[in-house]
Amino acid sequence: MFFMRKKHWWPIIVGTLFALIEVFSFYLSERPLGASRGFTTVASILEYVFFPKHFETVDMWKSYTPVVEWTMAVVAGIVLGSFISSVASGEFKISTVPDMWKTSKGSSVVNRWYWAVVGGVLLGFGSRMAMGCTLGMLISGVVQLAPAGFIFMMSLWVGGVGMTLLFYRLGTLTLKRG
Repeated sequence: MFFMRKKHWWPIIVGTLFALIEVFSFYLSERPLGASRGFTTVASILEYVFFPKHFETVDMWKSYTPVVEWTMAVVAGIVLGSFISSVASGEFKISTVPDMWKTSKGSSVVNRWYWAVVGGVLLGFGSRMAMGCTLGMLISGVVQLAPAGFIFMMSLWVGGVGMTLLFYRLGTLTLKRG
């Protein structure tokens, strides 16, 4: 890849490419880039297919038509792009418990997956409560120079640093040492 060194992506080129993707998103869909809507759309499709009577009674589904849309491709692209970049940089490896986790919390796979699920559920709940995910609120909000995007950026940084210190340094949130 022309814009990649061994393990380093050139920020100016990648930032420019990402800005172009954001512009195309506005041009093609008249909406900023975002990923959490893709998960919600998948949920609406699953409920429509498997529980159609219940689907009709849920007010939230009126905002999410059960059809395959571009936000689902964003989610797939994030996974595929992460895989491609890790392989291209030589960093790809399958690991059930990352090294940082082993050092801090032990090698328990169950403990690692438990906290991964808890974190994922909290992140998903928070993104729905905020009516946008980190991609939509942070990146698209900042690109549009929206005050909410900058407030979210600072809040995310403060919350991330605080949670990292609490979780990894104080060690109060472990199920058990393993």
